[in-house]
Amino acid sequence: MDRLVKRDASQGPLPRPEMASLIGSSSHEIERRVAPMVDRPYRARQVALWIVHRNATSFDQMTDLPKNVRRRLGELFSLDDPRVANLTASRDGSRKYLFELEDGSTVESVAMAETGHSTLCLSSQTGCAVGCTFCVTGVLGAGRNLSPAEMVGQYRVMLRDLETEASRVNLVFMGMGEPLLNAPNLAAALEVLTETVSPRRITVSTSGIVPGIRFLGELERRPKLAVSLNAPNQELRERIMPITRRYPLRELMASLRSFPLERGRRVTFEYVLIRGLNDSDAQADELSRLVGGIPSKINLIPLNEDPIHLPGLTRSDDATIERFAERLRSSRLTVTVRWSKGTDVAAACGQLKGLHQSRSTASDHWRPAAAPSRR
Repeated sequence: MDRLVKRDASQGPLPRPEMASLIGSSSHEIERRVAPMVDRPYRARQVALWIVHRNATSFDQMTDLPKNVRRRLGELFSLDDPRVANLTASRDGSRKYLFELEDGSTVESVAMAETGHSTLCLSSQTGCAVGCTFCVTGVLGAGRNLSPAEMVGQYRVMLRDLETEASRVNLVFMGMGEPLLNAPNLAAALEVLTETVSPRRITVSTSGIVPGIRFLGELERRPKLAVSLNAPNQELRERIMPITRRYPLRELMASLRSFPLERGRRVTFEYVLIRGLNDSDAQADELSRLVGGIPSKINLIPLNEDPIHLPGLTRSDDATIERFAERLRSSRLTVTVRWSKGTDVAAACGQLKGLHQSRSTASDHWRPAAAPSRR
């Protein structure tokens, strides 16, 4: 006769059985997956509405579903979001979130308060292999791709924390990682996000992954495109953005000239100004010629300094920044100077690094590769 062995409480709780997550799935996909577990077809639509549009975190919240249906769904599916391991508030109202993922990896995301709305900066990878010399994330090295659930989860958590509506947020994929090196998962996340946030209020920023730009251009519901440019010629861009060797500036600009822009849309060029490196009058003129003919606007971003990870790099002084901007405007270009928020808590552009990140964590989990075709 088998003996019953009493479980020692010191062993901790019993392991939770593996359950499939519904986070990161579109409404259509959620309906398909839960249909066999509900008693009527419209119940599946109710579940999708609660998850995608009402940001539900448990099936118990779905009070218009019968209790037995909620219990059954809770036994089979999870609605878990990334855990907030740390939250840091900036003096300017920005909030930096350190998210811990299921495998122990961490990423940082930022919510920035704007007039009448908030901008949520999302991460797409746990590190970045692109290696831009002015970016802390890039200097610290590569990590793994985030899943659609992990990207959508950042949005869900920040939306709840800010106690705001989806109609009052802008989303920017400008956090940790190169979004277009994670193009398939990014596309799946965008499919979910655009159910509640207009594509006109979502921006994907890339260092210039040409196949990824083409991939993005083939999406039915395209977000806005931003390109981290930072140099007006191939030689200088190679020095500060090594990815330029793989995707030369000439190819990048050709892909942008053919990118399908809806009426009224423009490509955003981001240009980090670094003292004595890319901020001369001659370079401003060269930049004007480079982007000429592309419907665009240029965001000039004074370098966010980090003496530990970015030694020897300092931002251009205010007079140089203004002169550079005016030089571009004289060529009839639309130019803004974007002063970063959250600098006091290392939440500004190029400062995100996550917890326990160092050069020793760099990995070869993935390498830059052509994004798959949508055809």
